[in-house]
Parts: sequence; C-alpha cells; structure tokens
Amino acid sequence: MMDAINKRVSYDIGCMKSLRKLPDKVALRFMDMMTRYMSDPSANGLNLETVEGAKDSSIKSLRVDQGYRAIAFEVGRDIMFVHVNEHDKAYRWAGNRRVKLDPDTNRIRVVEELEADIVETAPQTANEPRLFAAVSEKRLKALGVQQEEIAAVRALASIDALEAAEEAFDPLTYQILYALAAGYSDEEVYALTGIPEQPEDTAENAPADLTFDQMIETEESRQTIFIPEDEKELRRVFEEGLEGWRVFLHPDQRKIAYRDYNGPAMVRGGAGTGKTVVAMHRAKHLADQIEQDMTRAGQRVLLTTFTTSLAQDIEANLRTLCPEHLDARPPRIEVINLDRWVSQFLKRKNFAREVAFFGEARDRLDEIWREVFDDHELPDGLSEAFIRAEWAQIVQAKGLIDQRSYLKASRAGRGTPLDRRKRAALWIIFADYRARMISGGLAEPDDAYREAIEILAAEAPSLPYAAVIVDEAQDMGEQAFRLIRAIVPEKPSGDSNSLFIVGDAHQRIYGRRASMASCGINVRGRSRRLRLNYRTTQEIRAWAVSVLEGVSVDDLDEGSDTLRGYVSLLHGVSPNLVRCASEEEELKGVASWVRALPSDDMHLSDVGVLCARRSDVVRVSEALRAGGIETVTLQAGADDRSIPGVRVTTMHRAKGLEFFAVAIPFVSDSAFPPPGALKAAVDAADREDIVTQYQSLLHVAATRAKRALRVSWSGTPSSLLNISTD
Repeated sequence: MMDAINKRVSYDIGCMKSLRKLPDKVALRFMDMMTRYMSDPSANGLNLETVEGAKDSSIKSLRVDQGYRAIAFEVGRDIMFVHVNEHDKAYRWAGNRRVKLDPDTNRIRVVEELEADIVETAPQTANEPRLFAAVSEKRLKALGVQQEEIAAVRALASIDALEAAEEAFDPLTYQILYALAAGYSDEEVYALTGIPEQPEDTAENAPADLTFDQMIETEESRQTIFIPEDEKELRRVFEEGLEGWRVFLHPDQRKIAYRDYNGPAMVRGGAGTGKTVVAMHRAKHLADQIEQDMTRAGQRVLLTTFTTSLAQDIEANLRTLCPEHLDARPPRIEVINLDRWVSQFLKRKNFAREVAFFGEARDRLDEIWREVFDDHELPDGLSEAFIRAEWAQIVQAKGLIDQRSYLKASRAGRGTPLDRRKRAALWIIFADYRARMISGGLAEPDDAYREAIEILAAEAPSLPYAAVIVDEAQDMGEQAFRLIRAIVPEKPSGDSNSLFIVGDAHQRIYGRRASMASCGINVRGRSRRLRLNYRTTQEIRAWAVSVLEGVSVDDLDEGSDTLRGYVSLLHGVSPNLVRCASEEEELKGVASWVRALPSDDMHLSDVGVLCARRSDVVRVSEALRAGGIETVTLQAGADDRSIPGVRVTTMHRAKGLEFFAVAIPFVSDSAFPPPGALKAAVDAADREDIVTQYQSLLHVAATRAKRALRVSWSGTPSSLLNISTD
C-alpha cells in the first residue's frame, strides 16, 4: 500500500510463518502495529532501526514490544517485513540475511549466508551420506538454489535436518530441496515452483534487469510476497494466517485464469490443486473486464456449480477476493447452483409444472411410477429398479423424447443388454410415465433443463451473461451442459471467453456423466491440468489416491484421465488407520483424538468429522457433545468458521471444504458402502458403479484434510480401504 509519504508495505510469507510460532498476544500486537504502519510509517514508536553488524544495510528492525522485534528490508519506497521473533533471536536471524533480486526465477529472494562449518546438522555416521550428496551444484543452481545457500545445503544429513533448518533457507529454496528429497524429477520441481526451464543465456533472451520495486510486482514474487491494498485486506490475511494466502495464485494458475481464450476452456486437476480458486479468479478477471468497459455495463459473469452449499461457500470466498463485483448493482458476478438458476428462470417464464428436485414432489413421482408398474407387464428379466435406472441414466440423461431415438441410443455403461423388442416394450412404459407426470403438473430436473433450452432457443432472450464458469463439472450431466451452452451460445462474432469449466472425474460422487463435445462444447486445444496439491500433505494425498486403485475415469470429454504427476509438496504424519472393537469404541476414540489435537495450531472449527450417512452425523455429534466437545452440524448454507465447534457433516456436504484435521468413522465392511446403496443396484454393472462412487466419496473425504487424517472402523474394514485382514 502507498501512503502519503510514498512508502509501500509488503509481507514475505516467512513473516507469516514466524508469527504462527509466537504467542497470540504478540501476533495481535504486530497486526495492530502494521495497521497503524500502513496509515503512517513515521508515527511515534514505528521507526525502523538499523541492525548493527548486518551484512545487508537495507535490513531494519521494528520494536513490537519490550521482548519482540520485527525484521524488514527497506529498499527505496518499499518496506518488506520478513520475520518476527524474540529480540535476540530476531537479531541473530537478521545478521546474515540479505535481499537478492534473482532474474533467473524472476522473484525476490531472502537468503542467508552461512559457512558449512557453522550449520547445525544431525550427526553423520560413516554409512550415512549427506542428503544432497548426489545432486550436483550445477543442478541445484539450475533448479533455483542460490549460490549463498549451497554450503548449508551440503551440510544437511537427512530430511529431519532439512525440516529443522526451514528458516535457514529462502522459501523457494526450501520448496526445491524438499521436492528433491521426496524424489521429484527436475520437471516436477519446475512445475511445483513455477520456475520455467531456462534456455542457455544469450544476448537475445537474457532477461532485462529489474529494480526491487519492479521485481516485487512480478507474478513469481507474488507467490510469497503479499502487498495489501488496504487495511481491511491486511487484517483479513493476518487473521486467517497462511490460509489468507489461499486466494493468491501460483504462476501456472494465474496464467490459466488471467488470459483470453478463443472458445470454451477446461481445467482439470486432483483434489486440492486449486481448481475452485482458479475459477474464482477467472470470474474476477472477466468481471474486471466488464467494469473497465463502459459499453458492457449491465453484463455479468455466471459462476455455477451443482450443489447449493458449494455455491454459498464460493460466494463467501469471493467476498474475500472481489466483494466489489458481488455488491455492484447490478452485480458483475452471480453465484448460484444450476438447479436454482433454472427454477428461477422457468418461474419467470410461467412454466406450468413443478420441478421435483426433492421433498413432496419427489414422493409424488414415486407414486406415479407405482401406478405405471401396476398397469404394465414388465419385460422378462427386468426389475422395476432397473427400468427406473434406465429412464434416468439413458432416456432423461440423453434427452430422448421419442421411441426412435431410444432404439438408436448408445447404452454404454449399462450392464444388462437390451434387444430391440425389449427397448420397444420399455418405451411404452416410459411414454406412459411421462404422460402421467405431465398430467400431474410435475417435471424432473432434466425436463426443466430441456424446457429452459427450448425457451432460450425459441425466444433468444437477452440474458445479461457474458460468460459462464462451472465448478465441480464432474457432478453435472448432459442436459445441464446443454443448458449451460444455451445460456451463452456461440455468437457469429466468435466464442471468446464464453465458458470456463473446472472439474475432476476422480471426485465424481453423484454418478452423472457428460462429454463436452456431445453437449456442443468444444474445449479441444484449450484444456489445462493442475498437478500440485496445495491442501494436503504428501502422505494424506498418497493414501487418498490409493483408495482409487483400479478406478478408470474419463476426462469430462471423450478421453480418459489420470492422476499421474499429481503431487503435494507438504509432508507430515501418515493417516491414522484405527481398528476398533465396536462402534461405541470408535465414537470414544474420535472424541479422544479431537482432544489430543494441537490447540496451538488450530481451532475446533478447523476439525471435521465426515460420515457417509446422516444418521451417523447425529450419533457423532451427540457423542462429542456428551464428551464436552462443542460441535456444529453442517447442512445447507456456508460454513461460518467464526462459530466455534467441531464440524460434523456428511461426506457429500464436505465437498469443497477443507479442515486442519479430519476424522472418518464407521468405514467397516458392513457400513461402507452402506448396505442400502448396494442393495439398490439393478445389475452387476450398476453395483460396480455404486462401489466406484463410494471410492470417489472416500477419496473426496480424505482430501478435505490438510495435516491430520484419522480413519476408523469396527470389525472388518471396508474392502475400499485395501487393508489386509490376515
């Protein structure tokens, strides 16, 4: 932020990390000082002082209170805070540090100049080589390690020593070293850090020298340096700690979100790779363009997803990122789940039928099915459940409205084969059901989508949408995407920036499928993939991926997808897999686990207990409260983390959320997948699909955890856990 005397204040991520280790009162005092500092750096008590003996003359200190000091670099108009600690420790930390402009990585680096003989490392035995003994200096430097840090790198004997020495290294260097220690290839390291593989330097491609005030504004520097626009933004980031950085982008993410496309674009990536954050930034980018062009006044960006809860969570996060676009009149960004959008649209168009999303209307559809089955003889070998599934998965999903279309339709994925005679007999049943549904004034969601599409095609109403952004695309079906295409159809002038779709078929938990091409959405050549998991540790990520062993998924178009190259940089403890004697012991174990979590690092609201069944949510909540632990049951609506209490909810509701620690109870062979779900399978193929959905559901639940994961069962573990019972 620039003030009256032309100073800009910024914060290195190392400053945030050091604050996390200090008492709350010190962090609050620092935050209060920084708020005042932004207003007037010359105010009484806010003067920067030179650090005597420091190697870099630009390094300064600021008194937080009697016992603590903040360390900053003052270069020209910029003041960048980098560390906060006790007085003596802060000065020792500052003594050998210097700020460095690194043109190779296009960012500002804070490096420590230490000789190898003063670096503290774990004892080395004769048979224990140094951690990076096999990595050449040339390779280290090519990957981004600074010359000044090489001696300290060479002294490291183990990963434990590396973790203990984190503060000794520039944040980027630490990322590089940890990735190498974890066995990542050079290509993967470049992808993780956002450093481009540099060509040989020539006079033509040598980067232009940037000054400090230019370098601090590069996309690469902004990965680890925060420049608040105002006091409100500063307070938000400090209050949220490192989570406040969630709305900032890795360079690869920024390149995806902040650019123009000449047609629909798609972004895929595993859980925790920041797809939703990229979608949010995409919405902001397009809304910024609308705001800056007076001829586009009144236009807006529609950001939609499958569930109401996720839409509300996204809107809450957008209020952190760009509240001005939500509060504008009319708003430049509209966030709503697709079912609600189509319901409101049809209501404005005086659609005569009630859309049966849930509740009493759904019960009435069940009654119509019973009447139809009472009046028709079923084809040999086919059950009522199979016929209803055929209707939902083939007829409705593909938008088939006549017998001829059904007779020709592909039934790929449906296990039980049907000859032409059986299909013809089934169509008589389907036609009767549809007629009775219409007569009863009801419509299914897919009917609502088709009605909306027909209205849009016939009337060509002037909708205000310049673009549609879709989150969690894997949970939407063909009719939903046909409607999305109809909301922003391709114009004679082109299809620039029309649709932006993000999703991951590995997280498909509702059984719907769609191919973009078959829905009139061409993303060929405009499909991107995110590979770095920013949320979970490598240990949790690896376990969650193992749950999907043997699962084949599509790429949301007409190809297949894989999690190859999907990695996490963070490391931590392995998931805690707990076998219990009974479900009562499981409940007691969850309560004990919550009490044992490190209260210094998290609040109760950062803990989630995720269950497959709603009845289990009630049981867990009651057990925790009986043990004196506050709980909040998440249902509809955004999760307000200011309300204290462990979050207890279903695995489905947890989609899109994240927690410091997650417990998943009742993952036994008799409870997961729930017997009722398996019993509903109409044939072997349907049963396989249901099992795959629950594999994806367990994967989704596990990847909500950032640092700690506990999975428990009583009796025999679920086969989805891949645990030997020998």
